[in-house]
Amino acid sequence: MRHAFVWGLLGLVGVGVASYVGRHALLSAIGGFLIVQDEARPADAIVVLSGSLPDRILEAVDLYQAHLAPRIVLTREQPLPGLAALRARGATLPEHHEQNISIAEQLGVPAEAIDLMPTATTSTLAETRALVAYLRQRNVHSILLVTSKAHARRAQLIFRALAGPDLHMAVCPSRYDPFAAETWWHERGFVRRVVIEYGKLLNFMVLDRWLAEKSQT
Repeated sequence: MRHAFVWGLLGLVGVGVASYVGRHALLSAIGGFLIVQDEARPADAIVVLSGSLPDRILEAVDLYQAHLAPRIVLTREQPLPGLAALRARGATLPEHHEQNISIAEQLGVPAEAIDLMPTATTSTLAETRALVAYLRQRNVHSILLVTSKAHARRAQLIFRALAGPDLHMAVCPSRYDPFAAETWWHERGFVRRVVIEYGKLLNFMVLDRWLAEKSQT
């Protein structure tokens, strides 16, 4: 009995040591799983999902200036809280899509090459659902989908679940996003991002994916 206890204790110590020694590889794999990058090939449009800036719009401008697509499509979020009251007082604050338009134009993208999806949304799932309908109305059959690195995996899964095979998509996470799979746990902001992203990814895989696929039937 005593020998079994000793061997069991040594086994636990061994597992702990192995976990400590291999923690960098494990953490890197956790961060790396979230990042998906497809080959950027010529497409009908470049789509920028709402979220962080200016990293996403910078990537979109680079793709546009590389002549990989003739148009940039921007989505829009729900109005910022208090924005109407702010504007009623004579002050102004550009919304994210307005800032993206301004940045793209300042970097040389002509206004006529920028489209703005009219529907405002509050989640990636709702955003993608509205986006797919918008693209189909405009006979867009292929896109380069620009988002942040840690958001790329979930964005890809959601888009494929909602768009189906008739709308080809390549995910292009922004190279200007500082998130790195090899070091994300060194910064509290990135740790929070990974934890939240895995929670949202799990929610999509368990619940939202089933609902999305059901709505397509």
